[in-house]
Amino acid sequence: MVYELRERILDYKSFISIVKQRVKSRLGDNYSVEIYKVIKNNSLELDSLVLLKKGKNFTPSIYLQPYYESYLWGTTIEDIVERLCSIYHHCSIPIVNKTFTYDFEEMKAFIIYRLVSYEKNKKLLATVPHKKYLDLAITYHCLVRDDVDGIGTIRICNNHLDKWKVSIQDIDILATVNTPQLMPATINTIDEVIRKILCSEMAAGNLNGISSDNLEEILSINDMHNNYNMYILSNHKGINGAACILYSDVIHDFAKQINSDLYILPSSIHEVILVPKGPGIDKRVLRKMVQDVNRTQVPPEEVLSDRVYYYSREYNGIIC
Repeated sequence: MVYELRERILDYKSFISIVKQRVKSRLGDNYSVEIYKVIKNNSLELDSLVLLKKGKNFTPSIYLQPYYESYLWGTTIEDIVERLCSIYHHCSIPIVNKTFTYDFEEMKAFIIYRLVSYEKNKKLLATVPHKKYLDLAITYHCLVRDDVDGIGTIRICNNHLDKWKVSIQDIDILATVNTPQLMPATINTIDEVIRKILCSEMAAGNLNGISSDNLEEILSINDMHNNYNMYILSNHKGINGAACILYSDVIHDFAKQINSDLYILPSSIHEVILVPKGPGIDKRVLRKMVQDVNRTQVPPEEVLSDRVYYYSREYNGIIC
């Protein structure tokens, strides 16, 4: 039996330097290979590998931290470089077109918004156009890819507005129209969401030993322990779906349909939970629930807020 012996384990800084050099060597002089610090949601800073062939103006942003963790578990540098190059070569074509120039007229049909924490993103918000909403911030992005593998977006920064010679009001109007059309809202019960996840895991062979009868038993147990009627509001992709609370009439129409005011629990940047107002529903308990889940279940970069919001049918508005 042959074992690969590493003389030493690279630290993270050395790892990304070597990966950059080997990717550059692999691709050749027709490609630029750079590493940039990218500020993600909630002030998380990540190193992004950017590969760009001469004459092209679109490339995926590949974050290197997961690859370093894979390296620590034993994946070779050669395998990682192979994977990174493969990701670049198989990157999906932007939905706008192959040669988009990022001009305003070309991009305005794809401008959308997202919701993030205001307090946790002050460094980022200093560089991007945004609007404050409750304890949150509305930020703006261009949707450049949308396929079965997910979506790709480019964050709109202050210098984009200068280049485009438009105002935040201009892009907000566009995003208000585009986002519900490009990322339509969905509302499902907790039971429906759990059923969909479990069925998907069963189909993928990840729940060996669990039959359809077992699945129904699991769901019935969940129902017995669920003290509230809960609904998940997100978009059809389940990505940055918390922004659906901004869609005109979505909350209003749902509250009217079930004939109840609503508590809105920001479970992550990807979705919110809607809880009809009723006897025994304590906002303090709901807020403690949100805080506990944020601390223990939600990745730090996906936390939206510890607050619980309230939708009043009488005032047709959401308040903290």
